[in-house]
Amino acid sequence: MAKRPNPRSIKSACSYTVPEAAFALGVSVGTIRGWVKRGLPVLDSQKPTLILGTALREFLALRTLGAKTQLAPDQLYCLRCKAGRTPYGMMLDYLPQTATTGRLTGLCTECGAICNRLVGRSDLPR
Repeated sequence: MAKRPNPRSIKSACSYTVPEAAFALGVSVGTIRGWVKRGLPVLDSQKPTLILGTALREFLALRTLGAKTQLAPDQLYCLRCKAGRTPYGMMLDYLPQTATTGRLTGLCTECGAICNRLVGRSDLPR
């Protein structure tokens, strides 16, 4: 199963049944049915229920946009608070991940948990 469904695996010109959409995205049938309950448009005037490829791609794009959080330049993301927080005392650690990127870590001022932010090496002076 995929951690995040890839909307590029859905063809816009096709229509999908619930099991076909689940297979194409690598998620369970129950996940697709949950999305239908949360507002995924379907054609249910006949059986089997059909989902248009364009509608499914738009639903996934809106779902992804709602999950992203904009952070100010001096903020890290706290997983416990689920919000951007300024690190305690502005003390940070830089942990390199690749040749060009790394992770900034610090402590949350609200709950004391570890906060994270992925940055490029060129962004470090900011």
